[in-house]
Amino acid sequence: MFLALYSFLDASERMTGSVPPALDPREQSYTMLLIGILSLSFLMISFSRNNNARSLITVVEVFFRESSTVEIQLKENMRIGSLSSIILLLNYLISFSLCNFIFFQRIILLDDTISMKLAFSIPFIFLVVETLGVLVVGLLSGEWKHISFTVLNTFNIAQFSGILFSVIGLFWIMSPSADKLFLSLFLAVISLKILSRLLKNSMAVLGNGIRWYYILLYLCTLEILPLFVISNFVLKSFIK
Repeated sequence: MFLALYSFLDASERMTGSVPPALDPREQSYTMLLIGILSLSFLMISFSRNNNARSLITVVEVFFRESSTVEIQLKENMRIGSLSSIILLLNYLISFSLCNFIFFQRIILLDDTISMKLAFSIPFIFLVVETLGVLVVGLLSGEWKHISFTVLNTFNIAQFSGILFSVIGLFWIMSPSADKLFLSLFLAVISLKILSRLLKNSMAVLGNGIRWYYILLYLCTLEILPLFVISNFVLKSFIK
């Protein structure tokens, strides 16, 4: 009897040891995907700097300057339509998507396909809503000359945030056990991006003589409302 029991336990142990963990291949491919996206992000930052040695310095300097000087600073050091500027804007989309993907995978625990779709669509939607809203207001009001700098400011803040997202993504991938810390940093950068754009653009627009209630009307109808509708759709459709 004891011999039969021993044989059964021994066979069970061999069977258990021979079955590889089911999540290992998924975890490995998941990590390689993150490393690939992160490598592309830093490659774009490096390429931007090689194309224009002052690109990164200009982005940081303009972010901490007044909005009224944005256009002058960019004309002198890095035009918004230059290759370096476009690359840094693309890096914002990539690095923001990277952090989003980690968030949906590790925190929300969504499916890979859904995480990928949400991760890459959210930064693009943010940028379109923020830029398109200003363009619509400028065309309808005829005040484009007085508010055109807000688009430049939007791009600059996105570029600066993209650099921060790249750094956060790097350490987040390396330290999966510190998800709460890097999630807090990720949300802090998003908050900084939104608040700095709102404050800098509002103060500059008010300085140009545009009434404050026009700013509230613009924010409610062309920024807050679209983002609210999109967020509500995402929450109902993907996050249950």
